[in-house]
Formats: sequence, C-alpha cells, structure tokens
Amino acid sequence: MAADGWHDGGVVGRWDAWRRVAVVSQPVLVVASALVVVAMVQAGSPVAMIGVVVVMAVALHVALYVAARRVVLAFVIASVAMVGLAIVPMPGWSTGVLLPSAGCFLLVGWRLVTTAAPPWPVLTLVVGIAGVVLAECCAVARLTDARVDGVQLLEALTLLTIVAGVWAAARRSRARADAIEADERARVDAARRAERANIRRDLHDVIGHSLALMVAQAEAARIGARDEATRESIGQIAETGRGALAGLRAMLPMLDATSLGTSTVPSLETLPSLVDAASTPMHAVTFVEAGTRGAVAADAELALVRVAQEGITNALRHLLAPVTVAVRLTWSAGAATLEVHDDGGVGHQPSVGAGSGLIALAERVAAAGGTFDVERDAAGWRLRATVPARTSSAVTADSS
Repeated sequence: MAADGWHDGGVVGRWDAWRRVAVVSQPVLVVASALVVVAMVQAGSPVAMIGVVVVMAVALHVALYVAARRVVLAFVIASVAMVGLAIVPMPGWSTGVLLPSAGCFLLVGWRLVTTAAPPWPVLTLVVGIAGVVLAECCAVARLTDARVDGVQLLEALTLLTIVAGVWAAARRSRARADAIEADERARVDAARRAERANIRRDLHDVIGHSLALMVAQAEAARIGARDEATRESIGQIAETGRGALAGLRAMLPMLDATSLGTSTVPSLETLPSLVDAASTPMHAVTFVEAGTRGAVAADAELALVRVAQEGITNALRHLLAPVTVAVRLTWSAGAATLEVHDDGGVGHQPSVGAGSGLIALAERVAAAGGTFDVERDAAGWRLRATVPARTSSAVTADSS
C-alpha cells in the first residue's frame, strides 16, 4: 500500500491469512446473496429495488477484491454500498444490511484495521456503528405502527455486537502481529550488533596483533641492518605498519556494539606459538605455565588467550626495543590466572591513538565470570586475568 496504509512487506503474514479467508468467502457470499435475490424476484419485488440490491451486492464484492491493494478505497466503496442497503426497503426484511454480501464489509474493515495507519482503524469502528444506527433508524421509520419492539432492539444489539466484535478481534490480531514483528526486529538487531561486536574484536585481536608483530619485526630488522638504505626501507615498512594500525584503531569504534556475541574459541595450546611469533632479537617474549592444568569454560579460555594477545601487542606497539615481555599462566584450586608483564622497554613509541582493547578485555573476562586488572609497577605494565577453573581430578571425576 502507499497512501492507504503501511507497506505490505511488514504485514505479509496478515495478508496471507486475510487473502485465504477472502477467497473462500467470496463465492459463498455470492451464492447466498443470489438466493436472496431469487427469492425477491419470486416474491414480486419491484425491479428497481432488485436492481439496487444487486448493484450494492456487486459493489461489496468489488470492494473486497479492491481491498487487496487499496484498502481505503475499498472501505469507502463498501461503506457506500452498505448505506444503499440500509436505505432500500426490502420486503420481509427489517434492513438490507442483513444481505449475506454485507459480510464483505466486515472483511474489508478487518483488513483496514490490521494494515492501515491511524486514524483509519478507529474510523472503521465509527463508520460501522454509524451504519448500524442508520440501518435501524430506517427500519423503524418503515414500521407501520412506528413502534420499536423487542425484536428490533435485539437485531440492533446483535449488529452492534458483530461490528464491535469483529473490530476488537482485528485490533487484537494487529497487536499480536505487531508484537511478533517487533520481537523479530529486535532479534535481528541483536544478531547484527553481536556480529559487529565479533568483527570488531576479531579485527582488534587478530589483525591488530599481526600488525603490531609486523612493526616489531621490522624495528628489530632495522636496528640490525648495516646498510643505511636498507634501514630506511625497513623503517618505512615499520611506519606504514604503524599507520595501518592507527587506521584500524580509528575504524574500530564504528563497529561498537553492546552485545558480547560469540566467537570461535582458540585453545590455550596456542599460547607458546603466540609467544614465539612475537619474539625477535629485540623483543624477548617468554611463556611459563605453572601448576597442574585444569579445565576452563570456552568463554574463559577465549578471554585468557585474548589477554595474552593484547598484553603482548600493547608492549610491542607502545614500547621502544629492546623489550622484555613475560607471559605466565598459573593454575590453582578453582582458578586460572594469566599475567602479561613487560619491563617498560627503553621508552615509548609515538602514540597511535587511544585504544579500547583493555575495555573489551574487561568485558570478556567479566562475561566469563572472572576478574581483570591492570597495574603499573617499577618496571612496566602488568595485565592480570583470573577465571574459574576445575582441577584435572575434578574433571576426571565428572567424566567418570
């Protein structure tokens, strides 16, 4: 729909259900109304009256067909047709709105309530009630004794109940469909934000770490090179890497998201290779594991690896070589603690922009049920993360 109401793309489920009911109702109502017209002919009703009834019935069915695309126009057509049926005096009937084809008006009203934008849903009820009042007033005016009996009141009450009941059911249907659509949009938005968070963290943890290692390796090679031209070329490589790292960190805030999301969990077995990859003649990175290894949850394992990665990356990126970085994983009863401690190097590199890696680490560790802190001592910086763990004996007992 365009000006008539909301776009059909947001109400596909409602449209399918309404279309099925409309398709089934059309022939049934046509046959029932045709029988009424035949009865009017046999009863000797005036040709003009029969013609009006037939025209109004056809208009109602046309409105039901038009409602599939232009529901407001369809409602106007159906309302005019109902006014015609309310006015025309049908022999043996108190009001022409009892013609079976009048059911088309209810179906068009249902679609208007469930799909159109305000104020059309409220106007649907107002027009329906006004139509019942008009029809009953015309019926009373045609009474010979001009007296309203109990049957007439019951008929009016029944018609009002039908109109109000159909309208209320349509409103409830719209509310349920809107709630389902809102939930679906919320789920899609949460999934999108979680995916953005995963992309952001992977870029920071993987690409950022690799760039930092590249810069560190280039700096070590530059210091060891004898040829001046070679040193300048390698220095340019290091500067390019630092620029790429700065650009990456400037881009990461665009992917910020509140959801923690999920990610492929690396194993603690990768810590030695992670340390070896970061080691150069000018960057002494060591790894020590103490205590009896236990078991940690997948998110806790991810947090420990990312703490090691971030600590090494920060040291190589911010400190001038030579630099010493010690990574230590300690297992104790009920906990696993990973520390990354640097010696401060011989100074600091020029700033490459404010980072948010430590904030992300704190979120990761907290989500895993652990604690994370950063402190500076006389030598350098220390990152420490502690997560819950089970000892090997407990794991064995659980598996048995």
